[in-house]
Amino acid sequence: MNRADAVKLLPETYARALTLRDKGCDNDAIAAALGIVPEAIGPLLRLADAKLQQLLHAPPEMQDRLGSLAASIEATDPAEPAGAAEPPDA
Repeated sequence: MNRADAVKLLPETYARALTLRDKGCDNDAIAAALGIVPEAIGPLLRLADAKLQQLLHAPPEMQDRLGSLAASIEATDPAEPAGAAEPPDA
């Protein structure tokens, strides 16, 4: 299983934190994006890294099952419609 597939299997907060860190965001930016205090980012990233490592080092038969799950999640994950994140006009 590759890292990208493993990240998709993590709980959303862990996945977002790792993705933001990978993009070069600092702890303050990650905290703001996740809506949590900056002091929580260090422990959150350590947990996310640990969970990611567990997925990446799972036995081969488990990786096959997890890889299939990641593929099905990706196939069924609807794309966000354009403009969906924008607030409505007041």
